[in-house]
Amino acid sequence: MTEDKPQELVDFCRECSEGLSTLNDNMSRISFVTSILEPLLGKRQLFGNILENVIKGRSYPDIRYPTMFDNELILYLDPAGQFSLRMFLWPPGGFDAIHDHNSWGVIGPVTGRLKVRDFKHSDRSSHSAGIVETGIRIIHPGMSYWVLPLEEGIHQTGNPTEETAIQISVYGKKQTDRSYVNIYNEDSGRTYPLYSPPLRKRMLAEEALSSMDEA
Repeated sequence: MTEDKPQELVDFCRECSEGLSTLNDNMSRISFVTSILEPLLGKRQLFGNILENVIKGRSYPDIRYPTMFDNELILYLDPAGQFSLRMFLWPPGGFDAIHDHNSWGVIGPVTGRLKVRDFKHSDRSSHSAGIVETGIRIIHPGMSYWVLPLEEGIHQTGNPTEETAIQISVYGKKQTDRSYVNIYNEDSGRTYPLYSPPLRKRMLAEEALSSMDEA
């Protein structure tokens, strides 16, 4: 993509693209990506160089690219839409909201540890039901975990340590046309959509313009 992109990452993305193109179900995709992502997680210098690029303001990775979460950086978007490669930087004690994804994912830390809480709907027959925790996992560097799309993969990830953690994630092809992730409130049972900041601004602009027209 740019001259700053490391060759090791180029090779990984090529292997990922070629491998995924031959697979037809999510569990096979997850198994394949796990087999090539876990060795990549051990390349600390590779990701250290990428962080140097961020600090020095180089063109790769493009930190201006719109993302859903403010600690997220896009490392690669497959032109065929089969997958994306992303880096998350977790501050000490930082956790995201309980959420789902519009795709399968394979996720692991380069440094630090990840704490993962898994959830399911308390009543599978009702999408408006609350959620209950089904398990907690601690993921160490070089290890990974995976999530399934939509309500089968409701989870929360964060950094339980006192040092900033680096997480690398591969997310698969979108399962639906929706442009948001669902956020789940554990206490109230409320579910609401989270849009990327640029899309949210456009939506608010449309609502504001509509209000002006009505007035």
